[in-house]
Amino acid sequence: MPITSKHNDLVKKIRKLSERKWRYAYGEYVAEGKRWVDDAKRLCPENVAAVVCSDDASCDFADAVIDRTLFDSLSDTKNSQGVLAVMRMPAPADRFASDHCLFLDRVRDPGNMGTVLRTACAAGYTDIVLHDCVDVFNPKVVRSCMTGILGVRFHYDTPPSVLHEKGYTLVAAVLGGEDAFCARLPRQKICLVIGNEAEGIRDSIARQCDRRITIPMESSMESLNAAVSAGILMYTLKYAK
Repeated sequence: MPITSKHNDLVKKIRKLSERKWRYAYGEYVAEGKRWVDDAKRLCPENVAAVVCSDDASCDFADAVIDRTLFDSLSDTKNSQGVLAVMRMPAPADRFASDHCLFLDRVRDPGNMGTVLRTACAAGYTDIVLHDCVDVFNPKVVRSCMTGILGVRFHYDTPPSVLHEKGYTLVAAVLGGEDAFCARLPRQKICLVIGNEAEGIRDSIARQCDRRITIPMESSMESLNAAVSAGILMYTLKYAK
């Protein structure tokens, strides 16, 4: 029989995980969608704490089944597929393993963050430093990153000096820098720095960057969306000749 009570312990826990304080208290977050859950079970089954389905969903591997109306009250999406997973948060990364990493300074919009994570995973920027950013386990981030969160490692508040010690050239995305498509930059050990959507990179961090680059634009436009800029520059710095 499907779970029908809102007082069920699992139901109460899933509801709590919509709030940041409870995500970090439990060390867990919620991800929705059959494709998302399928990928999680394939890529990191050890981090899948539980799979929950609605009673009208097609799901062969549910740990619990919930009445559809109750499930919808827990869902963060309008047209839910009726499948979600309670995921264990990975531990913060203890080392930098890739030649290309990303430093995000105060990226606050969940949609932007999700897009950046998805693109970073695709482009091979698997080490990501977070400085005062939106919670990457926020439901909107998790949904928009399309499982990109499973393919990257997070470092929290790592200062630029540590990245320099590890041999990275820090490249800041700013206004008024070198043309990003003409600048001669190293191919290895690059850390791209992306700043806040409205204010850019804070001065204290920008001063520690080795190079400053800009995406050329027509004069009628002052700047690009942070996620769009990050995507263009990640691929440019890694693949452009």
